[in-house]
Amino acid sequence: MESSNSDLIKPNILFLLLDSFRADKISGPDKNSLTPNFDYIKKNGAFFDHAISSSDGSMLSLAGLFSGKHPFKTGMRSPKLTKLIDTTSYLEFLKNHGYKLYGDMPKSDSLLEIIPPDFENNEVITTTGLKEFKEESRRMTLDRLNSKMKEPWLFLMHAGDLHFPITNPKVFQDEKFGSNNYEKQVSAIDHWLGKVLKKVDLKKTLVVVTGDHGSYIQSLKKESLNIDFQDKARLQMKILKVSTKFPKFLEPLKLNLFLARENINRKRKEKKIKDLNLKSHEIRGLLHQRSNLERFLFDEKVRVPLFMIGPNVDQGMTISQQVRLIDVFPTICEIIGIPNKDEKIDGVSLYPLLENKKMGTLIAYMESSPAILIQPIIVIGIRTDKYKYFRNRYDSSKNVHLYDLENDPYEDDNIADK
Repeated sequence: MESSNSDLIKPNILFLLLDSFRADKISGPDKNSLTPNFDYIKKNGAFFDHAISSSDGSMLSLAGLFSGKHPFKTGMRSPKLTKLIDTTSYLEFLKNHGYKLYGDMPKSDSLLEIIPPDFENNEVITTTGLKEFKEESRRMTLDRLNSKMKEPWLFLMHAGDLHFPITNPKVFQDEKFGSNNYEKQVSAIDHWLGKVLKKVDLKKTLVVVTGDHGSYIQSLKKESLNIDFQDKARLQMKILKVSTKFPKFLEPLKLNLFLARENINRKRKEKKIKDLNLKSHEIRGLLHQRSNLERFLFDEKVRVPLFMIGPNVDQGMTISQQVRLIDVFPTICEIIGIPNKDEKIDGVSLYPLLENKKMGTLIAYMESSPAILIQPIIVIGIRTDKYKYFRNRYDSSKNVHLYDLENDPYEDDNIADK
């Protein structure tokens, strides 16, 4: 695609980042949510159903997404090591090309150097609690889209509606919206997305919707089985609220109480499912806890959906070839007609796929996130359309996993020894 002439108005960009958004819950045999608005984008825009995140956690995922680089090249390693190395954020890059930046994100994002602090709207950072943030962020986004933003603009929203703990709106608690809290929340987000789409002019606005990473759901419903280990959201929010009031000298006690509670919950879950004939992916989903040391790179955690609709995006395209989140902003640059960043990046533009052209295999590099309370087993890995491999970051003989994705899409059979 040729660059736009300087006298042409560049398209606006609405970028919706849905935390913990799983691809298999928006498309395919495991989808149980009602999603007329996501389906509208599929029918009238482009849908990538195999977009792979750089990580199972937000920090490294955002580092890859907004830099176009593998996270280990950016300098982003932990909340205390967030200084970018020889890297310009695509947000800053677009600003340098005349875009006005607006945003609505959780306070934690402001700690990352890759998110520039100088947005046009001063309410970009919401400092309220989890529940209040989710409700407030939805309202703020609609209010912002109702206002007159200076064009061309980029509006970035990082929504935590699918992030633990999930609180479903009352009108979306019926089984018709999904079989568990996560699926019902996808239906609720879809309803909110419909309101968003009504606020923008799709003839001059490129809308991009994706996730930063996936999530375990801890719920299983099939045949005669109905197991629900999802944490009760309101109770969890009360616990989180109380825990924030712990003085610093009591942090070790807080950690011990957390671990003791997690251990009790784990044993309770294991006892309940020990005699059931469950598959590996069903077991790991049900038994997942925040204290798990094994933070492995299964597709539940790294495969996310990617939607695009607006100028220069052909209608009704579903693309199943594997792409990466590091490819998203190089693609946006080509769609809106500006040259890519003048620095070496790992991402590539996916625009050829939007023109029904072939592209070579895009190998995804992944690593598990270190930014959690309990230091986990850190793994690194690669994924192609056909195989996934990951292993211990520091010892190539430990935690080795290899999966044949064509014949084993749920990653139940580790064939590394074979």
